[in-house]
Amino acid sequence: MNFEQFKAKYQQTEVDHYPNKVPGGILVSVLVQTYNHEFYIKRCLDAILGQKTNFEFEILLGEDTSSDNTRKICKEYAQKYPEKFRLFLHHPSNKIKVLNVTTGNFNAFYNFFHARGKFVAFCEGDDYWTDPKKLQKQVDFLMKNSDFVLCYHWFEEKFEVQSDSKNQYLEQPEKDLSREELIGLLYHPLLSTTCFRNCLIDLPEEIMEVINVDSFLLSILGNFGKARFLENINASTYRRHSGGVWTENEKEIKLKSKILTFEKLHFFYIQQENTEAQLFIKTRLLNILKANLFCHIKTGDIANTIKVTRKYLKVKNLKSRNFILNF
Repeated sequence: MNFEQFKAKYQQTEVDHYPNKVPGGILVSVLVQTYNHEFYIKRCLDAILGQKTNFEFEILLGEDTSSDNTRKICKEYAQKYPEKFRLFLHHPSNKIKVLNVTTGNFNAFYNFFHARGKFVAFCEGDDYWTDPKKLQKQVDFLMKNSDFVLCYHWFEEKFEVQSDSKNQYLEQPEKDLSREELIGLLYHPLLSTTCFRNCLIDLPEEIMEVINVDSFLLSILGNFGKARFLENINASTYRRHSGGVWTENEKEIKLKSKILTFEKLHFFYIQQENTEAQLFIKTRLLNILKANLFCHIKTGDIANTIKVTRKYLKVKNLKSRNFILNF
């Protein structure tokens, strides 16, 4: 799917492009998606502006119709730094729903299609970088190592509500990753710690139809090379907001989202006739379904045990190009 196809399918209202003076010759595009981040966005943007590089970079800032002062703050930065910011002001009618959940997918991919740099980096509007040479170190590595498609570094979690600190931490792989490990999503570097080659001319339509777009993106990037873990970059900060314990309904949506991601990835690789990637993803999907099945058996949930068993057998015996999991 190219940008024109993306707009034709998903854009209901034209996106407002704030005036800018960003020059040509951009080497890195930093993509920032923000929504209701009025207390955090300044720190995020200041950290990006504070990057010390010997190359030009642009900041693509997608503001997703916040109900607080986030849009006002974004406009202030775009006006103050017109040579750095390309600000896109979005409309709620363009938001994409997946599993009946409103996502930021339109915002994220609108940014992605507009990236002009040879390399791309992400940072969510409520997160921030701490190393002023992050981009320089990552670009230096990628310029010298053509067999690597991306590199990443440490991060630390910052809990906005102390009680949430008891929740499970995210895990960052502290090692290099092979193509196979990336494609099969055996490890999952946090996207806001990565810098990767802008090697995707078009995007699979399936990536628009999942919630876990970062997982999908990392998998397809694995087809272009390996990933390097860089120890010489200070940890960035990933904010964890209040959410408490997952409700049973939220847990179900989270599981459905994970299964849907692997379903769409598998279908994409079938279309690409990439048998190696098909096998990686199919194996992961079967393992997820098997673990889910054992949980239902353990709790004595007969109805869901039967339901997941059918799904598992359907995937395991899959031969059709049109494989769909029905929830």
